[in-house]
Amino acid sequence: MQSNRISASLARICAAGWIAIAMLPEARAENQGVALDAEALKFAVAAFEERCAICHEADGNSEDAKFNLVDEAWQHGSQLAEIEKTIRDGIPGTLMKPQSEHFTPEQIATLAKYVRFLGQGASEGEMSPPEPTAQPPATDQVPAPISIRIAPSGPTLWGPGAYQRFLVLGRFEDGIERDVTEACELSISHPALASVVGPARVVAHADGVTQLRAEIAGLAAQTELRIEDFGEPRPFSFQRKIGGILTKRGCNASDCHGGVKGRGGLKLSLSALDPREDHDWIVEGGVYQVLSPEPKGERVSRINLEEPEQSLLLLKPTMEVDHEGGKVLRKDSAEYDAILEWIRAGAPFDDDGAERLRIDRLEVLPREAVLAPDGGHQILVTAHLANGRSEDVTDQAHYKSNNKEVARVSREGRVQAGARGETDVLIHAAGRFATARFGVIEKTLEDYPDAPTNNFIDEHVFAKLHKYHIIPSEVSSDADFLRRVCLDLTGTLPPAHRAREFLADTDPDKRAKLIDVLLGTPEYVDYWVFRFSDLFRVRLGGGTNHGELYWYWVRNSIGTNKPYDQIARERLAAQGWGGPGRHFMWASKRRPLPALLAEDIKVFMGRRLDCSQCHNHPYETWTQNQFWGLASFYGRITATEWVSDQVLYDDPDGQEYDFGQDGKQTVEFKQVIHPRTKELVEPSFLDGAPLAAENRDDPRLALAEWVTSHPYFAEAIVNRMWGSFFGRGIVDPVDDFASTHQPSHPELLEALAEDFRRNGHDLKRLVKLIVNSRTYQLSSVPNETNEHDTINYSHAIPRALDAEVLLDAIVAVTGVPVVYDRSAGKVSGISVGKMPIGTRAVQLRDPVTWPSRFMDVYGRPTRQSVPERGGKPNVEQALHMIAGETYTEQLLKEGGRIDELTKKGASNRQVVEELYLAALCRYPSQAELAGIETLFGEQSKLASNSFFSQNPERREVIEDLLWALISSREFAYNH
Repeated sequence: MQSNRISASLARICAAGWIAIAMLPEARAENQGVALDAEALKFAVAAFEERCAICHEADGNSEDAKFNLVDEAWQHGSQLAEIEKTIRDGIPGTLMKPQSEHFTPEQIATLAKYVRFLGQGASEGEMSPPEPTAQPPATDQVPAPISIRIAPSGPTLWGPGAYQRFLVLGRFEDGIERDVTEACELSISHPALASVVGPARVVAHADGVTQLRAEIAGLAAQTELRIEDFGEPRPFSFQRKIGGILTKRGCNASDCHGGVKGRGGLKLSLSALDPREDHDWIVEGGVYQVLSPEPKGERVSRINLEEPEQSLLLLKPTMEVDHEGGKVLRKDSAEYDAILEWIRAGAPFDDDGAERLRIDRLEVLPREAVLAPDGGHQILVTAHLANGRSEDVTDQAHYKSNNKEVARVSREGRVQAGARGETDVLIHAAGRFATARFGVIEKTLEDYPDAPTNNFIDEHVFAKLHKYHIIPSEVSSDADFLRRVCLDLTGTLPPAHRAREFLADTDPDKRAKLIDVLLGTPEYVDYWVFRFSDLFRVRLGGGTNHGELYWYWVRNSIGTNKPYDQIARERLAAQGWGGPGRHFMWASKRRPLPALLAEDIKVFMGRRLDCSQCHNHPYETWTQNQFWGLASFYGRITATEWVSDQVLYDDPDGQEYDFGQDGKQTVEFKQVIHPRTKELVEPSFLDGAPLAAENRDDPRLALAEWVTSHPYFAEAIVNRMWGSFFGRGIVDPVDDFASTHQPSHPELLEALAEDFRRNGHDLKRLVKLIVNSRTYQLSSVPNETNEHDTINYSHAIPRALDAEVLLDAIVAVTGVPVVYDRSAGKVSGISVGKMPIGTRAVQLRDPVTWPSRFMDVYGRPTRQSVPERGGKPNVEQALHMIAGETYTEQLLKEGGRIDELTKKGASNRQVVEELYLAALCRYPSQAELAGIETLFGEQSKLASNSFFSQNPERREVIEDLLWALISSREFAYNH
């Protein structure tokens, strides 16, 4: 029978976080004022590694005399106060920059103590760490894995020098899979074919098939290992070899030479995305200019073919000459030798066949992992190449944590847990990037409860919650669900009598039936026309109101449940006089071509390409050429005349559109000139494929077909719709799919997008799927395990109502309609007039053109750009709530709810229940009833049926109660 306890060696591995802290250097007793506790030491070591070790080395003992903490060039000072001042203020004229913007005074003091110790310890040859002051966990306190597996499974190693790093992953009784590689015994069945070296790295020796076996605590796993083409030489690839080294060392990162203009006179593409241009900048030199292909000033090559060792590409990163980026390479490193060998060979670009070594995509293991506090996990990165093969590039990748407080990552890809939370680790290799998500939990649950599911949404969400040991909240009450779903589907509150009916209904399927009813109402159409009018920026104007044609097109599209891919195609490829063509007639006069393209990609593909119009994107892998290739699809937009009642069309010939040195449109755009190269840009897709000649008479239609067939399209809309119901997208912000905004639930996003495509891009079906899920119907009341969760949908997060919806809700509760009136004069070129009594704010075709102080205060968008509603309260809203007419005069007007209740002689209890049901869709609690009863006074008990319609004091109490209800957070938020 297998032992349920782990060996001492594995216990040490599981306690690695403890060891990492306890074994760090501590100041000796004679170094008064230097002693640091474990947490302070942990911070100091991490801070030194991040900000200082690039020059001084991790132990402060650099091979470069200028950066050795103990040599005569040491300038930090000998006293703590002096070291603190140096860290805080820097040393003018040196690479030691002020760190006050990176650390607090307390953190600087902590770092100074650690720096002082490193200098003193190194000077006395006493860098060995002292004995730990605490004891690691006893071996019988660490659970054993119940199974193990090796990853990757069954790889093929190919080519000379081929190697593969492996992970051994153990599944434990708490359901968490941990990295136990370092505690395992690894062996190869045929040592003549391969051997295990280093941290679970298998190095190939000859072609053949062998087995890798891992053993730990009585458990074993094995995988087949195939070795092919060991004797076949690999062609030289500049991108993979030189670009790979620059990527690994962070030289071409956005904060270094990969920035917009580069740094120190050297410009590189982000993560070697453009190897041809990188080769030119390194070999030929020159200073990059944004709007000109010609380098600025004298071109200074970074290589020296006559004396390769004197190349700036080697002298600067080794700090043999001053380098602002610090010491990046050691002269005894393999990377240094590789660059030197390349220069000696004449600095070639590529050998024949190098293209087959291009990385098409990166695969990361683990894609997602859960760590205990102080736990660790190695990342394994596999490159899938253009030749169909794959290879391990773990040691060639650059790693960066999006949140170092949650998890840090070493240069080798070892992740170390920190504070509770989740973060993504960004992984860059030559020309590609990927991410891995790591979560840190405080404790595991022995008996995790089963949560019922309604559909595949719940399966994905609850699987992650289980993995993170977060228990979802209970299902919301009927009252909360009723209010939530009515606001989300129709933008309205249900009438009080409908709330009574729903709360009294005992049908177990009443929620699903209610959803079906709401989806078939006119209010559903009104609300989602309003939402998509926001998204598509439907505006009236120009005095002729032809913009209404655009609004009618949106209404017809939503009202008939037109497939969303058809909506997108009609909107992107619009020509003619009416409908979505009005978007271009209005937008093209006020926004240049780049803005049109950037907005459409943002709306329909969820990507923000704006930065790429003037230069390669500084943070993402979008290039300027990609941007203008897409922008060229819009190059032929024109009209019979640029006035609102003319016809829009794509002219097959015409003048050029020149972006210009000043970044402004100079002529009507019909053909597109690249702003940097000054060459004519032909329409081309993101992958560089040009538009086929037979489709060039209608380029935007071809673009629309491409957009709607691209995987980004379905992802973007399901994510946007998801955000409408949960307050945040699976990717958030909803229209910013980026390396720093990774999906919280990637498998769920993929499943939703695939379901959306498979079912005809049906928006109403998608809405129904989401609101029928148990995830959507969870309560907003958290439990002990999920009270800090804000991204995993373990409970509902209250969402502020949009300005228009909140105003309509106040009208619905008070019973006093708002009269939308332009009688005071023209607004934004729109003719005067009034909307019919009873018109809701969400029914206004262009809300901004109707004067409303309330909607201004609560943040209605102008639709000048795609709206990003914040929903955060402010002081102006608080003042409006106290003195604004919406919250004061609205309660008092004749014909309102209070007036009707008093005239029909409703009892106190009836009044209170009616107001609660109308505003909150629930009955008041006993505690609330007791409190309200005191307001009416002893002469008028809530249970009494007596009523004095002319009692002004009683009416004032009712008015105060209604004001309190509509001023409450419970009312102003959807929960």
